[in-house]
Amino acid sequence: MKLNERSVAHYATCNSPPDKTGFLFKKGERNTAYHQRWFILKGNMLFYFEEKETREPIGVIVLEGCTVELCESESEEYAFAIKFDCAKAKVYKMAAESQVAMESWVKALSRASFAYMRLVVKELERQLEEVQEEARSLQIKNKQKKHQQQVQGATPGFRVASVTGLSQRRDPLEEGLSPLGSSSRENGVSWNKPTSVVNGISEGWAWEGDCSGKGDGVRPPPIPPRRKTVGGSLESPVSPGTECFSKLHDWYGEEVAELRIEWLQSQ
Repeated sequence: MKLNERSVAHYATCNSPPDKTGFLFKKGERNTAYHQRWFILKGNMLFYFEEKETREPIGVIVLEGCTVELCESESEEYAFAIKFDCAKAKVYKMAAESQVAMESWVKALSRASFAYMRLVVKELERQLEEVQEEARSLQIKNKQKKHQQQVQGATPGFRVASVTGLSQRRDPLEEGLSPLGSSSRENGVSWNKPTSVVNGISEGWAWEGDCSGKGDGVRPPPIPPRRKTVGGSLESPVSPGTECFSKLHDWYGEEVAELRIEWLQSQ
């Protein structure tokens, strides 16, 4: 990768806030001893200076496609290495002053690449989608709960309406129907309409059932007696003492005759 030295130097020393700064011991290429350098981490670029007050960096490491590994050598205390996937890539070895400083630098360098930031962004997007989905689900549940409450609040009104509708039904007797219906049963016995009417008197109700009394012990009700005169013939409902239509005609005729005589005498 080719970098413009002036642009890189300006970026290293500009007023943009760094991600991490501090002293580290860097192992030289020719001279294998460790030399103390001042490091500034900005984004995925690690600048190192010969001194803290130096205005221009003496080197930069682009932290893309690299791994940060701890050194297992006992002679290199608190040391770690920055390695790249390429076979001929340079390995940078550094050491911190303490265990805490080493862990802090390893963590910061491992998270400095854009590849890591891309993973972080994807994870944040996934979490955001989950939160939005939960919010939508909660909103739907709240709407359903509100709808149920509205339905439950309106239920008493529906009940009143239904009761009112039932109260507006006509009486079966007003419709000319039997209150027991054509095939109603009571105590195992079926009742029907009266079979016949003579002189305004009902002959009784038609009985359907076991009239012998051998069944379930239920007997039919007695038939109402007919209204009779002393002589045993039917009595007129208009005038007692008249037995038939001819007698009724004579009775009215006598009254008309008396009225006619009175009228003639008044003339």
